[in-house]
Amino acid sequence: MIDMKLPCAVLRLLYKLCTNHFTRVICNVVQSSWFKVFNGVKHGGVLSPVLFCVYIDGLLSPVCAAKVGCSIGTMFTGILAYADDIALLALTAYALYAVNL
Repeated sequence: MIDMKLPCAVLRLLYKLCTNHFTRVICNVVQSSWFKVFNGVKHGGVLSPVLFCVYIDGLLSPVCAAKVGCSIGTMFTGILAYADDIALLALTAYALYAVNL
């Protein structure tokens, strides 16, 4: 995981971009009322992939470092991730929750 300090101005900008976000659902010609979004990144947002990667790296890195799960030869394959899909691999179901990370 990358440990970096961002300038306050950048943090404020990111905060403003990610809070007070409202959306609505449109199905055919029917539109819902506007409602506040409390989590996630904006679909189609330019920064959304970067923000998601920063967030998910903090979750994936400890699993990879612990080397809990399966390996193919010397390559750790205990967690596979592509976009927002994640698969945890282990020899037994118990191994998936036996270790505290």
